[in-house]
Amino acid sequence: MNTQQNTSEKYYLVSFGNSSKYILHDTASGKDSLLTKIEAELNGYLRDKFPDEAFAYYTAPRVEDIDNSADYASYPRLDAKAMEDIKDVLSREVSNMESQNRLDSNAPYANVNPAAADIPHILG
Repeated sequence: MNTQQNTSEKYYLVSFGNSSKYILHDTASGKDSLLTKIEAELNGYLRDKFPDEAFAYYTAPRVEDIDNSADYASYPRLDAKAMEDIKDVLSREVSNMESQNRLDSNAPYANVNPAAADIPHILG
């Protein structure tokens, strides 16, 4: 049995939904990766806040492998403060989606009766 951890250092440029992009330094892979844990935390957070909504689009990370060079120095690190910012952005996005879905389903013609479409022949 191989008990060695994959300790290769990886740097990623990561964003969720319409959040800003953040640099994430990860030393693990698979289920132990920091990115997997962050995605699970965001899913749990949104599931608690919006139990009836589907939000996988928002919590699925957009990831770009990068090197640890000065080219990315202007990007903030994905830390606890960044997680709070991401949660705020995603909450707003899911809330807006929920509101839009509610508006769409309450539209005057949202639940048109198919028989009513034949009114000229019914009245005729």
